[in-house]
Amino acid sequence: MAQKSGYKVGDAVFYPAAGVGVIESQEDMILTAKIEPCFVIRILESGATIKVPLANMEANGIRPLLDGKKVKDLFKVLSDSGKSRSTVGNQMERCRELARKVNAGSCMEIGEVVRDLLRWKTQKSLSFEEVRLLQTGCNHLAREVAVVTGISPEDAIHRIREQVGVAA
Repeated sequence: MAQKSGYKVGDAVFYPAAGVGVIESQEDMILTAKIEPCFVIRILESGATIKVPLANMEANGIRPLLDGKKVKDLFKVLSDSGKSRSTVGNQMERCRELARKVNAGSCMEIGEVVRDLLRWKTQKSLSFEEVRLLQTGCNHLAREVAVVTGISPEDAIHRIREQVGVAA
């Protein structure tokens, strides 16, 4: 059944709610009165362990890490001209949309959020929620880029900021 999911023990994955992790093992758990196979994922940043039923991997937004081509695509997204910060409209709705993108787990959407928030930050101060989303998005991107390219998370943040065109 592990082969059906496309993942195997040892794979690095991205879990939107927690960041980059490694599948450490597979075990059976009793869920809803039946035995279901689950992956045990250790989150690199926090060391937390999460058990996810194989059948729920996709539903939870878990995905493989970027490959080399996708990292280049991410850097293109980061260097593109982004949305200008709308001063009209509801800030709550804007934050809700940014949070949806970060929580969806798509690296490209997280890249858009990080790009836009980093640029907005140079123009005007961000709200508390925007700062939190920027930190979360930056951490997720930096950890993923670091693991994929073999650099430190600090170097990855520096490269992300370079691509966006914002000084460190």
